[in-house]
Amino acid sequence: MIELGYPRRGLHGHVVDELGRHIVSGRWATGEPMPNEDDFVAELGVSRTVVRESIKVLQAKGLVEVRPKTGTRVRPRRAWHLLDPDVVGWLFAGIERGVDLGDLRELHEVRATIETAAARLAAGRRTEAELSEIEANERRVEAAWAEPLAERAADLDFHAAVVEAAHNGLLSHVSALIRVALEATDAASNGSGEIARRAAALRAQVARGLRAGDAEAAEAAMRELVEHDWTRLSKGMI
Repeated sequence: MIELGYPRRGLHGHVVDELGRHIVSGRWATGEPMPNEDDFVAELGVSRTVVRESIKVLQAKGLVEVRPKTGTRVRPRRAWHLLDPDVVGWLFAGIERGVDLGDLRELHEVRATIETAAARLAAGRRTEAELSEIEANERRVEAAWAEPLAERAADLDFHAAVVEAAHNGLLSHVSALIRVALEATDAASNGSGEIARRAAALRAQVARGLRAGDAEAAEAAMRELVEHDWTRLSKGMI
């Protein structure tokens, strides 16, 4: 699995994470001066050095600008590095606090593009070992039906394994970012009853298409599976 994001260990990582969440959630409006170093020292209980270095990290992510005499200000969202894994995590964690569905819809559109293309490629490129991993993850999802967190993790592993089987490093990297967003947004299960049964049937169709080397079948099943997940997830956010 690709490791993404800024390390959250220690005071420095904690401060980067906390300030990043506050910025993305709108605590300070675009263009508004943020508190100065002394204010953050008092609020966070850390040294000026930690604050200063943390601001530099956030500046590198496009979230803030630092200018002499005018201080630190939040940059417009269009300047944020939306392919940065930390920014993605902070952004999508906010959806559960009532952010509109626009960000989630954009995520779905990217996911549909990436995962359907990956399924098509994987049908012709997957190894037997990769297919075995995909099928094992499919079984893990079904076995974990009574444990929502384990079920969701197994489902994400299933999708990630399909993308890995496409043998395209860029697709894998974008897929890892999508997973960051989904993990930040959704800790729920894949649903119950008919919803879960339909998802299971679609995962099985993806796996069968991959085993048969049928690119069109694998792509079509993955497209329907991602659409199914979008319907479940978006309804859960309304």
